[in-house]
Amino acid sequence: MTVRRVMVRTLLAALVLLTLLIAALAWRMLAPISTPAFRGPDGKALAGSIAVVERWPVGGVEQSVIIRGRDRANPILLVVHGGPGSSETAPLRRFNAALEDRFVVVYWDQRHAGQSYDSRLPIPANLTIRQYVDDLDVVIDRLRARFGRQRVGILGHSWGTVLGILYAEEHSEKLYAYVGIGQVANVPESEKRSYAWVLREARARGADKAVRELERLGPPPRSGSIFTPRDQIAAFGGSLRGGMSLTRLIGESLAQPEMNGRDVVAFFSAGKYSERMLHGEFSHFVIDDRPRAYSAPIFLLSGRHDRMSEASVARGFFERVSAPRKAFVWFEQSAHSPMFEEPQAFNAWVSDTIAPLGERAAGR
Repeated sequence: MTVRRVMVRTLLAALVLLTLLIAALAWRMLAPISTPAFRGPDGKALAGSIAVVERWPVGGVEQSVIIRGRDRANPILLVVHGGPGSSETAPLRRFNAALEDRFVVVYWDQRHAGQSYDSRLPIPANLTIRQYVDDLDVVIDRLRARFGRQRVGILGHSWGTVLGILYAEEHSEKLYAYVGIGQVANVPESEKRSYAWVLREARARGADKAVRELERLGPPPRSGSIFTPRDQIAAFGGSLRGGMSLTRLIGESLAQPEMNGRDVVAFFSAGKYSERMLHGEFSHFVIDDRPRAYSAPIFLLSGRHDRMSEASVARGFFERVSAPRKAFVWFEQSAHSPMFEEPQAFNAWVSDTIAPLGERAAGR
């Protein structure tokens, strides 16, 4: 066999393999989402478990809810994801599925995010934080009624902590605990500190192009967006650390059956829905400086290197909080997302600290 024929056959084989991979990826992205059942040693669905994918009408918008738990009698833990518009269901399932052993975990995609995204819907003339908090209340009341519970737990991340902390103040009687990861407390102040940090890092590392861009932008407040450029924060380690990156996070999430093409489209398109929020109400969000009293336990979790939502600002807010029980927990190797950067430590802390509170609230 000539060298040329070998090269042709090798090329054809590579093209066939590439075609098959593309076809498999296309099928994977077009297939409906699903979530696997919990199974016992005999391979049968585990009695008392729950693993369902549902769509609920919430605030006039059909929204996606996935409910998973090895034992449906366990405490309910509702995830309130970041963004606005950034579903975290797939990466949470990839890195934090261990929580489903101690909780009934509810993965809710907020309006215009993830599986709740619908390109056919008109872009709203106005989006408000109040709409999202009201949606959260609808979801929590439905969960309480469905599982016969008085209280649920909230696990909020980034943007989700805005909704969660407001809800904890307004409806603490419905919560056995609030956990805020990367707590947002004062967006303008946080962005000032993030900008100052990025500029210091750029100068210290001799990143002249970044320095020029940042100096041209200037510190907030400024005309246009208040937000420190997220690509700059990521480049200097203020977003994800510990070997985690956005590329890896997306890549590992693609294998989850709870994710399909709708999530991909939403990731790149939901910004047009949330832009008004990001550059409007959210960009001015401040929990005022007076002492805050909560009747539910409050826990704030921060990565030591978080510059997306400045950990120092969250810590200052925490010092003014009074609650039946409270704690501020540092994840030393993390930035903005310790549940993905230090998943084992994160899962252990949430299971060991929060699950007992939920069990006591349920009289177990």
